[in-house]
Amino acid sequence: MVSVLGPARILTQPSINPSFHASLNSEPYIVRSTYLTPGLLVLLISGIVVLPVLQHFDQEWTVWLHEQGSHKLGIWMGRTMFEGKLPGASDPPVLFLLASFILYFRSWSSQASQGLIRWRPFLGFIVTTALAGSLGAVHSLKWVIGRARPYEVWGQNWPFSEWYEFGPHFINEGIYRGSFPSGHSAVILSLLTLSYIWFNGGSNRPRARSLAISWGVIVIILTVMMGIGRAISASHWLTDSLGMILPTWAVLHLLFFHLLKLPVQLEYFRSSPSLTDLPRFWELKFCGLCLPILLGMMFIIFGFRSVRFQETPWLLSMVLIGVLLVSFFWPRMKSFYSQVFQIIHGNPETENVRTK
Repeated sequence: MVSVLGPARILTQPSINPSFHASLNSEPYIVRSTYLTPGLLVLLISGIVVLPVLQHFDQEWTVWLHEQGSHKLGIWMGRTMFEGKLPGASDPPVLFLLASFILYFRSWSSQASQGLIRWRPFLGFIVTTALAGSLGAVHSLKWVIGRARPYEVWGQNWPFSEWYEFGPHFINEGIYRGSFPSGHSAVILSLLTLSYIWFNGGSNRPRARSLAISWGVIVIILTVMMGIGRAISASHWLTDSLGMILPTWAVLHLLFFHLLKLPVQLEYFRSSPSLTDLPRFWELKFCGLCLPILLGMMFIIFGFRSVRFQETPWLLSMVLIGVLLVSFFWPRMKSFYSQVFQIIHGNPETENVRTK
């Protein structure tokens, strides 16, 4: 099997294998796009178990780390040059994501090299993971949960709340006020995308998979260190960081195998290397259609949260806005997603969806 990470071929015209579209619907390809479903279940179930277990030691262990840990480590883990400070631990992953965005846009250019075009599915995966992680898994939860940070609970008498409870913060106080979940830990964990890419697209399969597993272990260790550092600086509870490793990993796994279906994309790419039939920047367009749905769900939660606290009951009207947003954009998102993968599967009814 030819690897997508191997030497680039110079093609004047895409060569389509006539039997490819029929074979995509065969059992091997269907199994390949879903064969790690048990892995997804393991991540989800483990995440559901770890959070409640860690919850019992959340305050005690966070206090101990804050009192006994190295505060230099805590400062280094939290600072970033993007806030006008010295470089910190989260800067390399942020630079990696920024470079991935630049390369993603470049890969859709007419001047893009064949080698860069071969990376287009992987770059789309990294970009989608970054957007899903920063907006879907981090900021949306920060805004709707509003959990107080340790230094606020200990030094400013803010009430403590568990990770699953509505906290005292509200979005108008600032987009970074919520403690749950940790954005720094999520950024570090985004490096795990490289493990998925190397494991499934390496030219030397045994060597690439060994590299992928080793890199994955390193990323998990770095994420744990970030969680410990954020607890030392009293910026996060352990459930904000360590407790979210497995759920965030599950989202990444879901994106690769079940939503973006990278194994299926790669088979399509091997038969149509230029991917000229796909809409330009389709992953970004898909994320753009998902964003109003996410906002709608947040509006719904904000509305019911206002009833829970009885402070701003007029915000209950946001439920209606949220329902309208979800109702309007959900079918459009599904339609666009279906069109993209109908093109990949060779459905002639989607010939009107072309690169523009």
